[in-house]
Parts: sequence; structure tokens; C-alpha cells
Amino acid sequence: MERLTIQAKLENLDKMFSFIREASSRQGFGPEHINKIQLASEEALVNVIKYAYPAGSGDLEIVISNKEACMEIEIIDSGIPFDPLSLPEPDILAPIEERKVGGLGIFMIRKIMDEVRYKRDKERNILTLVKTKGIKCCEPVKKETVVEECVSCFRWPVAFMKQELFKKGEVIFKAQDKADRMFYIKKGAIRLVELNKIIKDGEVIGEMGIFSPFKKRIASAVCEEDVETYTMGRDEVIKLFGQDPALAIELIQMSIKRFIENLKTETEARERIESELRIAQEIQASMLPSVFPERKEFEIFAMMDPAKEVGGDFYDFFFVDDRRLCFVIGDVSGKGVPAALFMAITKTLIKNEAKRGLPTNEILNRVNNIISPDNQTCQFVTVFCVILDIDTGELKFCNAGHNPPLVCDYRGCFDYVSVLSGFVVGVMENSKCEQRELTLKPGGMIFLYTDGVTEAMNRTQQMFSEARLKEHLTRYKDEGIKDIIGKIREEIRVFTDGAPQSDDITMLALRYKGK
Repeated sequence: MERLTIQAKLENLDKMFSFIREASSRQGFGPEHINKIQLASEEALVNVIKYAYPAGSGDLEIVISNKEACMEIEIIDSGIPFDPLSLPEPDILAPIEERKVGGLGIFMIRKIMDEVRYKRDKERNILTLVKTKGIKCCEPVKKETVVEECVSCFRWPVAFMKQELFKKGEVIFKAQDKADRMFYIKKGAIRLVELNKIIKDGEVIGEMGIFSPFKKRIASAVCEEDVETYTMGRDEVIKLFGQDPALAIELIQMSIKRFIENLKTETEARERIESELRIAQEIQASMLPSVFPERKEFEIFAMMDPAKEVGGDFYDFFFVDDRRLCFVIGDVSGKGVPAALFMAITKTLIKNEAKRGLPTNEILNRVNNIISPDNQTCQFVTVFCVILDIDTGELKFCNAGHNPPLVCDYRGCFDYVSVLSGFVVGVMENSKCEQRELTLKPGGMIFLYTDGVTEAMNRTQQMFSEARLKEHLTRYKDEGIKDIIGKIREEIRVFTDGAPQSDDITMLALRYKGK
């Protein structure tokens, strides 16, 4: 039996996850099952932290027992009584307007774990999650080993790649050149001069070129012999998403995995965690628009302030056609490189599906069904997707488990939009979300944000809150869009009073000016 007692605070989640993952590994579970166990535990732990102690903070206890046929995780708190198993199971296939609110979290836990129990004992809530053991637990390790043994076993999409031939002694690229694409070495060998490393046929270099086109090469590449390569940049990846999204996701996952492996080898003398966080920041920052259009019909601005441990927040905006602007905000579960990778995949898929001219609910439904089948890490993303008709001010939007936006009408009153929560993207195939509509009059605004805004904490564990956000938005409603976001960020800084930032802070605002 293993036991961890810790304060029920969001900043302690990483310690809880490490405890659960290490215990699961010691009990023989493979990486895929450990990821699923963490996902189920995360859902339960976050609910305890947020709701068990409404009057203040308290302790949380995690007890892990190693049974002969299973592992049991007990999550224990002394907060207000609450039986999550009393919630009715949601019918995810029913029309959205007929679904009852609540129950999705425990529904997901039940789907992931083999048994879930609850009891109230001696003024304590005890939630027990059970995962059975078996041969299947070891299968993911075998699968990962096969991938690592031979990158040439990957089904390379050469139809979407450009063939490039180089002669012995030829320089393919130099250190500090722009890293705008990756190279798959079909035949031959390349020497990375500054790293004194040989890359042979079947291997890949420049994986980060498909994510971060502004990154610089860290070494020069010289052909040791005649070389045949196939190259791919971000444009080719986007095209591949449209034709074979499953293969595109596999390619990106393989590329980022190999990049991290190479990074660990090449930076042995440096802090691995700091290096991975830098990579995550590069992926995240390079994927976000930084130039905001000046249009007579609307004004738009957005910002993302990453936490020290980078998450997967993102925003995007682009025209679907001459009169329809799509803008979106999202928040990926987890932190670091995996979250940044999942963000890159999701953002690209959303743009690709939106460009087909689909309604917002179909965009998110299709993205969900593309990601879910191959999502072995059980990551997910909350998304709010909007399409604006710049001629009429009509907004069509869909919510997939994200925070509700605020709208300011022409009278100058900010209010939260009543939206259906929807199911998060990436966990379960065929989950649906519904499109809704509203119209902005000239002068009206819509404000999107991630939970890093409302859940920003000060030194006494108080949250910035939805109420404070609404209050400050109303106060600054007459400012320009960029100034509004800047002043909200400053209000959060003042409120937190130097407390560590535990999550990305992302905001997007649009003011409709009229045709």
C-alpha cells in the first residue's frame, strides 16, 4: 500500500500525478494504461480540489493498493458529502437539447476504469478507482518498441513530399539557416558538423521544421555520400491533413517523439525539463497568429501568456470565404511538449475542416472523430469555435466543453452567453455538440478566454473568478480591443500579487463595427 497526503490545491496536481504514475508503473502497467489511469484520476482530483472545501482549503489523501488482480486508487477528502455515482449517466447520443447538465466527468471515469466505488465513512468522501491487471497492460510497451526500432517502418507519405537529391560533399543547410522543413533520408548519409553526428538512411532530421518555421538550424548538414531525401514543410502537412488525417497525426507524433529523443541525447549536460519546456514554448508560440488585420467591419486582438510549465492554450482566426471570419480558442489538457503537440494537431485540423465551409458544430464533430480513435494518450481539448458574418454581424458558434464567452451589446453591458457545455474534443467518437446563433450590432463585442483567466489564484488561494472578469470588462468596455485585453491582464497580475502562474492565460476579443 502506498499513501500520499497533500493539500487539495491545483498547484499540487503534478505531485499527485507523479505519485499515481510511479505507483502504476511499479505495479506493471504499460504507458497507455498509465495515461488512462492518470486521466481518470485527474478528473476526480480536480473536482475534489474545486468543490470539496468551499469554505477554504483542506487535505486530500491518495491511497494505492496493489491487489493480486487489480490496482485500487482511493481518493479521500473530508469535504462536503458528495456521491458522484448518484449522477445519472448522460446519453451522449441523444439530441443536445434533451441532455441533462452534469455527469460527463464521472461518465468518462467509468469508461476508462474497470470499477468505480463511492462511500461516505467517518465524515470522509472515499472514491475508489479500480484498474484490473492482465496481459493487455504490457501490449503498449511492445508497440512503442516496434516504432522505435525502425523509423523506416513508418508509412511515409511520399506523394505529399518533395524529392531532393544531393551529391557527396554538398551542404544541405548551414547552422542558423531557417528550419522550414524536415528531411527523411531515403538513401545515403549526412553528417551534422557541429554535433559530429552521422544521420543514415531511414532516419529523419529537422522534425521541428513542420511546427516552428522560424526556428534556426543548430548544425550544418553535409552529405557523406550521394543522398536521396524527401522533404516536408507545414504546407505539405496541412494538405496531408485534408487527404489522410490519421497518417498526418501519426507523422507528427513520430516526428516530435524522435525530436525529443534526439534532444535528450544532444543536451545530456543540460536540464532536460528546461529544454523540453523551451521546445513546448516554441511549438506553442509559433502556431499562434501575431499579426491582427485592420478591417472596417471588425477589430480583433488576442494574446497568450504561457505559464512556466507550458500548457496547450491556443487561439486562431482566419477567413473561410470573403464574408465569413472563423475565430477559435482552445485549452488542451496537460502540460509541456505533449500538450503543445496536441495543440498543434488540433489547431491545424480545425482550420482544415473550417476551410471546407462546414458549420461550427460539424467542424468540431469531425475533428473529434479524427483525433479520438488514435488518441492513446487520452489527451483532450476544450474548444469554442465561432464564425462571424462580417456583413450582418451574425455569429454562429459551437462549444466543446469550454468556458462560456461574454458578449457586450451596443448598450455597453457585458454578460455571459448561455451556452451548452458540449463534450470535450478527443476522448470519445461520435460525441456531438450543437451550433447556436446570436447577432452583434455595430459596436458589440465578444470576449473569449481560457480558464487560466478566471482560475488565476492569489497568495490566499482565491480565484480571479468569472464575476471579477465581468466586472473589469464592463469597466473597460469603451477602450480599444487591444487595451481591454491589456488591462484585464494587468488586473490579473495585480490580483495574483506575485503568486506563481499555474496555467496559460489566453484571451481573444472581437468588436463588430458593421459593414
